[in-house]
Amino acid sequence: EIVQCPGGLYAAAVSIDGDGESHDLVRSKTEKWLEGTNFIIDSSRPLMGHMIYVDDEIMAGLGYHQMILYAPVKLKDS
Repeated sequence: EIVQCPGGLYAAAVSIDGDGESHDLVRSKTEKWLEGTNFIIDSSRPLMGHMIYVDDEIMAGLGYHQMILYAPVKLKDS
């Protein structure tokens, strides 16, 4: 299935794939980081994620797969 992603700016951060607690922590840290910028979450667009499946050597070193979490952002005064 092809999914059309809305354009615009996104803040990206990496969490542990399949771990809701990790996702929540990363989302919280992203929101905290945004407080020091001129951007806010753009609630008119969805949060997104992309699973990163790394090779066996990296998986062995990390012990987990990773997921990139994307938070749509916009200028505070938009």
